Amino acid sequence: MSTSAIKIDAKLCCKDAICVSICPVGIFQGSVGSLPVVDENMASNCIKCGHCSAACPTDAISIPGLAAADYQKLSTTMPDLQSLRDLVMGRRSIREFKEQPVDLELINELLEITRFCPTAKNTQLLHWVLVNGAKKVRELSAAVIDTFRSNEKMAPMVQAFDRGADPINRGAPQVLLVCGPVKYDWGALDAAIAIANFELAAKASGLGTCWAGFTTRAAQVGPAVNACVGLGVNDKVFAAVMLGHPVYEYCRVPPRKPLELKIV
Repeated sequence: MSTSAIKIDAKLCCKDAICVSICPVGIFQGSVGSLPVVDENMASNCIKCGHCSAACPTDAISIPGLAAADYQKLSTTMPDLQSLRDLVMGRRSIREFKEQPVDLELINELLEITRFCPTAKNTQLLHWVLVNGAKKVRELSAAVIDTFRSNEKMAPMVQAFDRGADPINRGAPQVLLVCGPVKYDWGALDAAIAIANFELAAKASGLGTCWAGFTTRAAQVGPAVNACVGLGVNDKVFAAVMLGHPVYEYCRVPPRKPLELKIV
């Protein structure tokens, strides 16, 4: 990106140097009281995070690909710490689901929230695959079972599946796969962040979720899962999560291991 692409409106700029301080790659140069300039040697490093224009109180900065009309006004009302605590502690790994699938509009709304989660260097390379409906989820579970059928340690689960149970995806009506380029080094971490936030959004909507570890592992060691959901050889499943309406409600929070914190 060239210096001419990143623009600062001199008439709007209030010369507070916020952009100078806040840019993670140091594109802007200047100090309080002066009009910032764009460092032409650093401009190509712009990751389009939008920090500068999001923090600018006078909307004086324009970045190619980040249209001003696409910015959303940030709510000044945030959940307090107790509300967040209740949400985090109330989330459970749900393994008993009702047959009723989750409305697709609600899933889309949850994913729209989740796409604002951080990704490494703001790459935003992840995409989602929704395995929708009991029949499709059963096919996905079958692909996982076929991947592990020769593994002696998986014999009890294989036998249970062959008898009609689903120990893989627990009869969830829907499963979401988080995918990205196979050579993307930060995919697993980005996917973990995305699913962790998706789970909280789902809980806030009265839904149940559970990490689909067997599905994730099977996708990484064999081609059956990718083939089942129509992914190519350049796509990788970095994580998966079961989704549905929980059968049971929980009324207490089990104890956890105590916090371990080292301060250096």
